[in-house]
Amino acid sequence: MHKKPSPDVPAVSKGSYLSMDSQGKSKSSGHKKHDEKEKVVLKKKVTLLRGISIIIGTIIGAGIFISPKGILQNTGSVGMSLTVWTACGILSLFGALSYAELGTCIKKSGGHYTYILEAFGPLLAFIRVWVELLVIRPAATAVISLAFGRYILEPFFINCEIPDLAIKLATALGITIVMVLNSVSVSWSARIQIILTFSKLIAILIIIVPGVMQLIKGETQNFKDAFIGKDVSVMGLPLAFYAGMYAYSGWFYLNFVTEEVENPEKMFYVASREGHLPEILSMIHVQKHTPLPAVIVLYPLTMLMLFTGDMYSLLNFLSFARSLFLGVAVVGLIYLRYKRPEMHRPFKVPIFIPALFSFTCLFMVALSLYSDPINTGIGFAITLTGVPAYYLFIVWDNKPKWFRRFSERTTILLQILLEVVPAENSS
Repeated sequence: MHKKPSPDVPAVSKGSYLSMDSQGKSKSSGHKKHDEKEKVVLKKKVTLLRGISIIIGTIIGAGIFISPKGILQNTGSVGMSLTVWTACGILSLFGALSYAELGTCIKKSGGHYTYILEAFGPLLAFIRVWVELLVIRPAATAVISLAFGRYILEPFFINCEIPDLAIKLATALGITIVMVLNSVSVSWSARIQIILTFSKLIAILIIIVPGVMQLIKGETQNFKDAFIGKDVSVMGLPLAFYAGMYAYSGWFYLNFVTEEVENPEKMFYVASREGHLPEILSMIHVQKHTPLPAVIVLYPLTMLMLFTGDMYSLLNFLSFARSLFLGVAVVGLIYLRYKRPEMHRPFKVPIFIPALFSFTCLFMVALSLYSDPINTGIGFAITLTGVPAYYLFIVWDNKPKWFRRFSERTTILLQILLEVVPAENSS
């Protein structure tokens, strides 16, 4: 859905500054020669082991260390806390089963965005990626990184409270390192993911195994009167569920790369390819073969949230939007069952599973507007801004000439600075 450039403003394309000529050579004198057969495409680096590590690594991430406090604060007792943990686990299983069906019948990368686009069309899909760009991804990165910053500094502040500024500076450093790794090499970032996944598994086992041993010995005194505590507020339950679902939230990430298990495409890249985000986001680095613009676009937004919010307000902020669109995507599964019954579905779940999952997600979203009106209200307001943005940036074709010229020149400048070009056909 890309517009043709105006005649007086040439766009950087396959025959321009950073592209290859007919002999396979770069037209920029500052770049190395490329092999004649090498194409500028996303490299297939996410193998089965790395795909498994993505799922395990995102499920067993900062959430397992952040969520217990949030759940306990909003439930008031150990027993109710464990009940919420169990319910969130079952709900996540239902969500994973629903996404397994979506992933096998819609074999395209992009996750939630692609499923909503297939079921409900471009408007809702655009709003989904709009919210992902402005709310979910930067807030989620900030929350995870804040946990990293706190844990990495904990050994140095055993006898005193860690200064908030120190946590945020350490967090900013960690975010920067991760961004650089993902920009330089998909392969290296995947290898580090595997190492960190095994490290987290070991850390979790160190916590779980001694606890199980204590239970075997009969030390169950902590479970006596487990449901005695402060009264449970119905208004607090959505926030407890948000914290619990956040801890399980890695189950849908492999659906972002299902076009091929080894294809590292992401939601922003796919949305840009569909014309729902600026064209620059679908371009590939000519040497690293990574979607560099799509990786770095979140950096300033993440830093903004990092230095203006705290961990739990950001958690509620992102969970509202994430739960809303998880529910919508699974409603899309039910809709496609009736709209397109002829679709090939290698894996099919009983209808009550997506129905229960989507109802629970949307009910908790509605209830959370009363539980935490400030953070969820901001998230809802940003979601609504996606409607005028869609008609302004996507539907409106007759934009002023100066706007088109500015957009095209900005794209060219960014291509030159980032050394990126449109991806070539990999076939």
